[in-house]
Amino acid sequence: MEDRDIAASLGKAEGILKFLQYHLLEIELSAYALKIHELINIQHQLFLAFTRNYPEASDFTYLLNFPRSGALVVDGQRWNFVRHGLGLRFVREEPIPQLVVEMHDQFGNYAKVDWWRLTLFLESMGIPIERTEAEQAILEHDRSIQ
Repeated sequence: MEDRDIAASLGKAEGILKFLQYHLLEIELSAYALKIHELINIQHQLFLAFTRNYPEASDFTYLLNFPRSGALVVDGQRWNFVRHGLGLRFVREEPIPQLVVEMHDQFGNYAKVDWWRLTLFLESMGIPIERTEAEQAILEHDRSIQ
């Protein structure tokens, strides 16, 4: 095989590799999109259960009249929560596996997903994700709903 044939073969292989990497990224982003929708759904369920169980909690800006901690049952699942800063962290205790839903700010906006919320949710499921991946997945999600 001549040098130019080898170079042509390498060029084709690089092209195929780039193609596969691009489509693998698309698959990862679509898998993340499903997890983003799952997270939004859980956040909505937790928000509804919280407002139903704690009707006196009405300060959704500073959470001043929110309990420091508590528990909820959503669809037969037991969730504990802790208030911190301007948000709430929910941890599903039952059933296993334990899940984390970190609504660290804008608790009243249950449709909000940012890289931090997505990262903690996925990592609690045993799915590692880098910050840049999470940010890209959020951008793709935001574009898809506009």
